[in-house]
Amino acid sequence: MKKILLSVLVSALTLSALAGCATHTYADTPESLIISAADAGALMGQEGVVFVDMQAPEEYAKEHLEGAVNIPSADIVISVPVANMLTSKAKVEEVMGANGISNDSTVIAYDTDKMSASRLLWTLYMYGFDKIKVVNGGFEAIKAAGLSVTDAVPSVTPATFTAGEALGDYNVKMAYVKDIVDNPREGVTLLDVRSDEEYMAEGKIPTAVMRNYLENYYEDGTFKVKEMTRINYKEIGVYPEDEIIIYCRSSFRAAPVFVQLYEAGYRNIKLYDGAFLEWSANSNNPVEMPEGAAAPAKQDAS
Repeated sequence: MKKILLSVLVSALTLSALAGCATHTYADTPESLIISAADAGALMGQEGVVFVDMQAPEEYAKEHLEGAVNIPSADIVISVPVANMLTSKAKVEEVMGANGISNDSTVIAYDTDKMSASRLLWTLYMYGFDKIKVVNGGFEAIKAAGLSVTDAVPSVTPATFTAGEALGDYNVKMAYVKDIVDNPREGVTLLDVRSDEEYMAEGKIPTAVMRNYLENYYEDGTFKVKEMTRINYKEIGVYPEDEIIIYCRSSFRAAPVFVQLYEAGYRNIKLYDGAFLEWSANSNNPVEMPEGAAAPAKQDAS
């Protein structure tokens, strides 16, 4: 019944926004980046399919999807110049290969924090690998679907994974963001996906549009459908024709927003990987505070 009501609501909202949406073109996403737990379960045991659990090792040791390998988020980031930056090509090749993932594999990633699986997807996209999907609703959805959960660690045959050169298509540097702030131009949107509380306490990059990343999810932790996503972002002035640069505090919450927008047909989307940590640590960078709020103390980028 809930699904029927949701479908009716989405249809109504879509029709009410149709006139505005008619001027915008969304790309087709024939191969979804997001997979339901039930559909993921149907792939268990298939040759070439590797399930990746993104939990911390101690949590993985307690329980995980049967057959899933463990790639904690700490394995795909470095902390230079700030926390949670994109790791190197060599490290990606090492981690993927050690977990039995080759360039011919299909990766199905899940997490418990609404961020890490999407961060793995973005990381692999950055290095030219796109045969990866994120489980909608994460580990909770997997357990709710009745899929087999265990504490047994699977036997893994190491593989060879060859990463491409890091793509600028999905990432921008601080200097690029600074140029946008100094020289605002139509069709470029900075999207800050931190909370309103963080904005009130720390400020934001000037001109950025605020939208908490949690607003991309339903209450059960699953992604909103693409029709709803399009309406939500149109309401805050973010359009598929825009160049959209997403950031949060340390680039992790930005990753599921990247996935959600890509799924909904946005293509010119990038992460500012250094995020607000890097931006606010540089005293030469302006920070826009809410009206009446005191300027925050400068942060250490180390």
